[in-house]
Amino acid sequence: MEQPLSSLELKPRILYEVARAAWDGTLAERREDICRLVCEEFGDRVTRHRVANQIRVAMGLSPHEQDTVDGENDVDALMGLMDGPFIVNDPTACKQCPESGTCCGPDCPLHALSKVPGGAISIDHSKCLGEGHCLSQCSFGGLTEKSQFVPLISLLRNQTAPVYASVAPAFTGQFGPDVTPGQLRSALLRLGFSEMVETALYADLITMKEAFEFDEHVREIGDFLITSCCCPVWIKLIEGRYPDLASHISPSVSPMIASGRVLKAIEPQAKVVFIGPCIAKKTEATLPDITGAIDFVLTFQELAAIFQATGIDPSTLPDEENPIASRAGRIYARTGGVSEAVTDTLARILPARVGDLQPLKVHGIPNCQKILEQAASGSLDANFVEGMACVGGCVGGPGRVVGVDISTQEVNRYGNSATAATPVENPQVYQLLTRLGLEMTSAVMLETSPAAQILSRCIQKPNE
Repeated sequence: MEQPLSSLELKPRILYEVARAAWDGTLAERREDICRLVCEEFGDRVTRHRVANQIRVAMGLSPHEQDTVDGENDVDALMGLMDGPFIVNDPTACKQCPESGTCCGPDCPLHALSKVPGGAISIDHSKCLGEGHCLSQCSFGGLTEKSQFVPLISLLRNQTAPVYASVAPAFTGQFGPDVTPGQLRSALLRLGFSEMVETALYADLITMKEAFEFDEHVREIGDFLITSCCCPVWIKLIEGRYPDLASHISPSVSPMIASGRVLKAIEPQAKVVFIGPCIAKKTEATLPDITGAIDFVLTFQELAAIFQATGIDPSTLPDEENPIASRAGRIYARTGGVSEAVTDTLARILPARVGDLQPLKVHGIPNCQKILEQAASGSLDANFVEGMACVGGCVGGPGRVVGVDISTQEVNRYGNSATAATPVENPQVYQLLTRLGLEMTSAVMLETSPAAQILSRCIQKPNE
């Protein structure tokens, strides 16, 4: 008897068809045809209900109880106004799963997943932090994440505003072993982006700010600074489960948010799309205090589907690299990168303080929880804590294309190829600061002026 189809086979097929129809401008008319064609292609291995829901999720819509793709209240979501969480459960997949009726038990360190009567997986969104590694544990598609490439493709096709791609530092090696950063830039320009920028450049800005923050906030024994604002799951974990530690979090936005805010401060009409390995970034971009900086978020997997659907092969394109980041910003993508970047930068701008820095790096949610328990009990043996929810750092994000080990090697290689070791030596940083009306001093970067606030956010503290 032929085995039912896993999401590892079905999802890329549907992403491709949806992206191609969106690019052709025929998705509204063809979505039911896509459902029919996919059902015919895979025969008895799928149900129409399951395929319809997988198409809806690829379009950024929630699963529903009908056998059709079309549903109520779809218009807002198709315009990019998402209706609910990005990680969703699809009961139709669970019903067809060969393990249905048993406890398949996707492991969640936060206990956000459970089985309901009938065998379907349920998500407790009050506990879920949106990290997304549960998606790979459920190979049948009972858990999946919504995509945003339908409204993005519409934006690129219509060219109603300049669209910038802010590409996460983990991008090297994701689109083929021989695809250079310059070839990826060429591919994105072919898609209709106005420019590709390294999010690592904005990590450079945050690195300098956090070096000054360390100098200001860590003065006595027992003082410590919690960093890695680049990881929304880490920050959400602290705010939700260890709120008494929130006052120790660096009041900096993530490099993703910094990129959107800076680009829009310089060019107010611009749209900014973040592209990276992290699913949780989709939720971060919608948080009330920082919404508006990033218009859409794509994973590397979703971008690969768009390249395939549009017939764009980055490996065949010219190398048109526009390097703008230092080594410090580029190594944010792997565990220990933030600590190393701040240490190296502190040694250049405040060398008398670098000996006081006692960094601690931690990755993986269970390990993050252990360290936060130590911090809460006052037994932490560090004063600069870098936390990453994904094992290996951002390179371990569930939206990646290649494995953690390969990606880490590529990040290190690309970081070491930078002409500037830290933001202090990076002329691109000074150009941005000049355009924002800032200077590289503690008094200016930590002040409350509108320009300085571009790099800052308000961390939710107890009783606020």
